[in-house]
Amino acid sequence: MKIKEEIVFKSNGWQAINRIGILNENYHTLILNYSELMNEIARVQLAHEPFLLLFNNQNLNRYIFNFLASTSALIDSCRNVMGFYKDTTIYKIYKEKVQEQFSNNSITVFIKDLRNYQMHYKIAFLCLSKEEKVSFETYELKQYSKWTKSSKEFMEKQGDFIILKPLFEVYFKILEPFYMEIYSMLLKYHKQDFKETIELAAKINMPIPNIYYQLINK
Repeated sequence: MKIKEEIVFKSNGWQAINRIGILNENYHTLILNYSELMNEIARVQLAHEPFLLLFNNQNLNRYIFNFLASTSALIDSCRNVMGFYKDTTIYKIYKEKVQEQFSNNSITVFIKDLRNYQMHYKIAFLCLSKEEKVSFETYELKQYSKWTKSSKEFMEKQGDFIILKPLFEVYFKILEPFYMEIYSMLLKYHKQDFKETIELAAKINMPIPNIYYQLINK
């Protein structure tokens, strides 16, 4: 690697783009998994015979597993990225948001426990509620011994069934703006770094991705 190019690669702007890019990739993976999951749940619930479609469904468990895994990947990615900003206001805001929106929220705590259930215990059996909504049966979930107190209380309030569509919709509406705020703060924080990386690359006639020019104009 040429010394002049190495200076560009080690610049704050270049390093920031790499970190933000990983975060963004996990976010888009989450969106795709969420869309697949919601579409499949809707297809089952709108079917003429929803029980038969659910019983013979070869995709839904996989979509649930992928969605839960991608929520974990995005959250872990946010945590890793924010580790670079511990002495900044961004990190303080991030920690406050985590405490407010995740640590003390029964739905987000339940989703985290559900990830552990699916990944480390077993794939939960899918069923239909009395209203023919795709659900987990609360009784089955309670066989797992590692639910937190918050999750146990959440399940008690739900009754016999945990209906999946509203559960995942509410969770996604919490997670998406959480990510978007972090993303926006990082772009603003690094705007001058992006400009400096562009200038460094221009001095040695090194082409760089268009994303740098797009971001400084946002």
